[in-house]
Amino acid sequence: MRRPKYPLEPLAQVRARKVEGAVQGLAKAVIQRERAEEQRKQSEQRRDAHEAHATRVSETERGSLERGELSAADLAHAHAWQLRSEAEHAALATEVEQARAAEADARQGESAARGQVAERRADADVVEKDRARWTAEARKREDAKEEEAMAEAFRSKR
Repeated sequence: MRRPKYPLEPLAQVRARKVEGAVQGLAKAVIQRERAEEQRKQSEQRRDAHEAHATRVSETERGSLERGELSAADLAHAHAWQLRSEAEHAALATEVEQARAAEADARQGESAARGQVAERRADADVVEKDRARWTAEARKREDAKEEEAMAEAFRSKR
C-alpha cells in the first residue's frame, strides 16, 4: 500500500529554504561586524600611534627649548607643527568615532539577523512538529487497518 504524502510538504520546504536564507544573512552580518570591529581597532591603533609620536616629539622639543638650543624660527616651526598635529589628532579621533558607530550598526545588524534566524527556525519547527504528529497518526491508522485485516482473516478461517 502506498504511504500518504504529507500535505504540508511544500510549506516545510519553503520554511527550510527561509531558514537557510536567514543563516546566510547571519553569516554576512557576522562578517560585516568582524570587518567593522577590525576597522575600529586599526583606527584606534593609528590614533594611539599618532598620540605617542606627538608626545615624543613634544618632549624632545621641550627639552631642546629648556636647554636653549632653539631659535625663534624653530619655535615658530614647532608651533605650526603642533597645530598640524592637533588637526591630525582631531581627524583621527573623528575616524575612531565613525568606526565605533559603524561597528555598533554592524552589531545591531548581526543581532537582527540572529533574531531572524531564530524566528525562521521556530516557523520551520512548527511544521516539523506537525509533520511528526501527522506521521504518527498515519502510522496508527495503518496499524489499525493491518490489525483489522488480520482480525478479518482470522475470523474468516474459523
